[in-house]
Amino acid sequence: MANNIDKFLHDLKISGTAEKTLKDYSRFLKNIDKVKSLEKWDKTDVNRYIMDKQNECLTGTVEISKVKLKRFFTWAGKLELVSHLDIKMPADNPGMSCSAG
Repeated sequence: MANNIDKFLHDLKISGTAEKTLKDYSRFLKNIDKVKSLEKWDKTDVNRYIMDKQNECLTGTVEISKVKLKRFFTWAGKLELVSHLDIKMPADNPGMSCSAG
């Protein structure tokens, strides 16, 4: 799926996404792709990843991870894997407090 990750990043760049955001997406997606190819992910993998993050990270980090997964899998035509994810960015704590991958 690394090739799809590169295509996704290319499409983001064409649409005007900032370099920092592109780097964040690249690091995030490539790190989780190393554990299990994103091409082989199913809804259970998405849920497991989010649950693990909820146990390790601040709420803001979990929500940012949801946004990235949702944006990638929607782009990849696999909306069914992430359509159930609700994004609830906390007003008082949007920051990152654990690894992004």
